[in-house]
Amino acid sequence: MGASLEQLYDMLEESRDELIELTQALVRIPSVNTGHNSEPPWSASQTAGEFAEPIVPYILQGNAATGDELPCAELLRDKLAADGIDSTIYHSQEKRANITAQLSGGNGPSLLYMSHIDVVPVEDESQWTYPPFGAEIHEGRIWGRGAADMKGTVAAETMAMILLKRARVQLSGTLKLAVCADEESGGAYGFGWLAQHYPETITADFAINEGGGAPIKSGDRLIYPINTGEKGRLEARIYIKGRGFHASQPWKADNAIYKAEEVIGRIREYEPEVSTAHELFQHLDTLAGVDREVTDENIDEIIAELWNERESLASFLRAASRMTLVASMIDGGVKSNSVAENCLITCDVRSLPHQDSAYVQSEIEKICDGIDGVRVEVIETSVPSASTFDHPFSDHVMSATKKTVQRTIGREDIEFVPGITVGFTDSSFVRPLGNIAYGFTPGHPDADPSKSGAHNINESADIESIITICRFMLALAFETGIAVEE
Repeated sequence: MGASLEQLYDMLEESRDELIELTQALVRIPSVNTGHNSEPPWSASQTAGEFAEPIVPYILQGNAATGDELPCAELLRDKLAADGIDSTIYHSQEKRANITAQLSGGNGPSLLYMSHIDVVPVEDESQWTYPPFGAEIHEGRIWGRGAADMKGTVAAETMAMILLKRARVQLSGTLKLAVCADEESGGAYGFGWLAQHYPETITADFAINEGGGAPIKSGDRLIYPINTGEKGRLEARIYIKGRGFHASQPWKADNAIYKAEEVIGRIREYEPEVSTAHELFQHLDTLAGVDREVTDENIDEIIAELWNERESLASFLRAASRMTLVASMIDGGVKSNSVAENCLITCDVRSLPHQDSAYVQSEIEKICDGIDGVRVEVIETSVPSASTFDHPFSDHVMSATKKTVQRTIGREDIEFVPGITVGFTDSSFVRPLGNIAYGFTPGHPDADPSKSGAHNINESADIESIITICRFMLALAFETGIAVEE
């Protein structure tokens, strides 16, 4: 006889240390993705027609990334194998590793647990309170690069599959786990590569991934946003050409760095189009207590009213209501005693669903209008994508969350709103395969989201939230009908 959900919850409590130790072991592996590599993941003989959308815009640019995810994948392989779960490691490059596993029991529905094991670099370790790859525990949190983004979730999903296997839960469908490389550079060597070469490993009726689920408190109300889609991600490269001369007579030069300064100033002052078209903005009464119609014209006023008391929510609404454009890297000059002839400004762009690469190109060219020697190149690394909220999967997610939170804090009066992920996730690779994919990893209601620091110094993950995510993954397997209580 298999176990019930409540029995699995009890098993999880007994396995808390095991889950925490798995998270720590993953964080201690520096699977850093720097975002630079010379070898593209496709054959030179292949053409655009041989690739399926939406992978084409990224892969054909050859924006490969470095990273060594293999030790993490091997750790997960061995962890799964200890409970009799077979897995497969797929190499998109020698040290780029993606691992998949599944539990099958019938012809019922299928659910995919999604996550990634690469992390962004640590720029200045001296600014960290605790070692960035030490995975030390303080204040109920695991500290280290990747703890929040997203090795805590990797461990939670892996443990959920292990506990279902360990408890011999009857399955009527298929549960899949895919933990991939390269998300931090666009996913071409991770989910994008699997979608191209082994789509059957990540195709499912439902998929759950990062990108949403941070609880929001509004008075006595507890609200969880379910992110059904995400903005697009583009990289804009602004090439600036000047005229060099000896630095002792700089007035004889046309300094490319000074021209770049003008471009950056214009980028800083750029005011993007504002849009409240996403259904998220129809739910600000629930989410933020807004008692009037939300429009393109008044959203900035609403954001300003929320900023002092609810800065995180206000910042999210600002990002969700417009394209963001920021200069994130600059490179110019070759020697200190020579005025720079060339300069490159690299920008991160997050576009709204209706804004394609041609629109972004046009907007940046307008910004640079009138500055001589400027050329703009826009590379689309991820197209906007979304799944519908009006689907049985949203009911499954809501029900699983209610059971999770009831077990976590004894409360069931939870509200939900549809949301949008303002950053990139790998969900954009599985939606074209037919998956209904949501970004939703529900944290503990009492966790402080401001301490997670994903991509920042002092990144950390709340231990109780990692436990909560694992509870949710277990409940979701039952709610979707993959796991059956006997």
